Parts: sequence; C-alpha cells; structure tokens
Amino acid sequence: MLVSTMDDESRQALANDRAEKYAPAPTGGSLLAGVCGGVVALLGDVSVSAFYGWRLRDHLLLSAGVTVIGFLIVFVGYKRLGRLSRAARKSERAQVDVEQDR
Repeated sequence: MLVSTMDDESRQALANDRAEKYAPAPTGGSLLAGVCGGVVALLGDVSVSAFYGWRLRDHLLLSAGVTVIGFLIVFVGYKRLGRLSRAARKSERAQVDVEQDR
C-alpha cells in the first residue's frame, strides 16, 4: 500500500486554490480602492449638483462629507474582503490537513 503525504507547500497551494473559488483575495491596495470610492462618490455629487443646478461652492462641506463617506465605505469593505479571504484560506488549510492526515 502506497502512503501519499503532501508537503506543506502543496497543502497550502491546494487550500489556496479551494478558497479562491468562493472567497477570492482582493487585488490592489485598500488605500487606492478607498480613493476610487471617494472619487466615484464625488462624481455622483457633481452629477446631482449639475442636474439640480446647484453650485458646488455653495455646499463644499456636503461634498467633502460625501467624498469621505465614499472613501470609508470602500476602504472598510476592501479590508473586510481581505479578512474573509484569509479566514477562508485558513479554514481550507485545516480541512486539507484533516483529509491528508487520514
């Protein structure tokens, strides 16, 4: 009877492949993602202001608030996705270890 055991790197690669299917790791950086979210929120504010004929100078505080909120939502969401991906990889690694040690 042949006993096949996987080395540590092979187990981790298998766990990463399994986790990638349902919890892919986010790419890029959280800071850049947040900046993109802030810009999209600001563009939304500019669009709404243009539609209603409002001048942006009349509500700079509101525009800054919308931009900061957009940044924070995307930044926190990006961090959460990264945390969920790491948890999925850890869970899959534990499952691979159980399967291979039988």
